[in-house]
Amino acid sequence: SDHELAQGYETVVDPSVFVRFPLTGGPLAGEAALLVWTTTPWTLVSNTAVAAHPEVTYVVATNGEEKLVVAEPLLEKALGEGWSVTGQSFTGKEMERWTYQRPFSLVEFPAPAHYVVNAEYVTTEDGTGLVHQSPAFGADDLLVCKAYGLPVVNPVRPDGTFEEDVPLVGGVFFKKADEKLTEDLKERGLLFRHVPYEHSYPHCWRCHTALLYYAQPSWYIR
Repeated sequence: SDHELAQGYETVVDPSVFVRFPLTGGPLAGEAALLVWTTTPWTLVSNTAVAAHPEVTYVVATNGEEKLVVAEPLLEKALGEGWSVTGQSFTGKEMERWTYQRPFSLVEFPAPAHYVVNAEYVTTEDGTGLVHQSPAFGADDLLVCKAYGLPVVNPVRPDGTFEEDVPLVGGVFFKKADEKLTEDLKERGLLFRHVPYEHSYPHCWRCHTALLYYAQPSWYIR
């Protein structure tokens, strides 16, 4: 419950990853990738969509070798030195429904997914201004994805381990899966940057085990 959750926050260092999501639809299909930041690499297994703020301007930047899409205010912070703007820019609203190649193809999706959605909660304070959506593991993600009729795919069992039949991380505790998944992204050329990230994360106040948000059906009786 919420009041118990509030008692167990601990400061931890987690892997935060900047990941390339190659575009497969829209005007930049086949020539650019969305750059997406997350501090929970394990949720990328069930990536469903990428959220952009409808009113934020997103620019296409290049280092001469590749093109990446990021929010204009976060250009330098996200990419660092050696990158310049190509002159192409789009609002989040214009990018809505652009399709992309998901980072992992380890689980089945029962309905079409993997495109850009619009969400007002996206900020330009951290990351890249493009937020990975995994509706089974986040309240904001769930609301946004439900509004678009996207499926809720959950490959993690109630004990916090991945289903046995999931390749690469089957049977692994969700927090321990980060390392394997990050390494796999690196091997396939999708990992742009990997930075240790210190933040406050919820733990059980009794046993100090990391907790996860977990969407599940509930009945309410009046």
